[in-house]
Amino acid sequence: MNLTKFSDYSLRVLIYLGTMDTPKTTAQTIAQAYDISFHHVAKACQWLVREGYIKSERGRGGGIFLAKAPSVINIGDLVEKAEAGSALVECMKPSGGACCIAPSCGLTGAIAAAQAAFMATLRGYTLADIITKRSALQQLLGNMETTS
Repeated sequence: MNLTKFSDYSLRVLIYLGTMDTPKTTAQTIAQAYDISFHHVAKACQWLVREGYIKSERGRGGGIFLAKAPSVINIGDLVEKAEAGSALVECMKPSGGACCIAPSCGLTGAIAAAQAAFMATLRGYTLADIITKRSALQQLLGNMETTS
């Protein structure tokens, strides 16, 4: 299994927000903490706002923050939404792909079963489960916005 960069960055945003001691931060701060592209983080943040995982306030004193408690943010649900439309193999593309053996191949069923098991495992975790080592995460992220 391989998650898209979009899913990865969406999860990183939530992890960062879940470890903060301050009420708000910015996509720029998160991008700098992870040393990743601001534009990719901003795109993930926009999607997370649309999906109701985070909230955004504009203007002076604005920023982004979790819209829900970490204990109710289900990792599997988030990944499934973020990965919608992504296919693990050619024949699983929404368009049906371009594999000439797809009508007779058993790989599609095996991959679909593996993907379902993967998602079922992820559904067993919430953001709260992922951020149990908050202090260590804060140190690793160099989170200057924390108070601990």
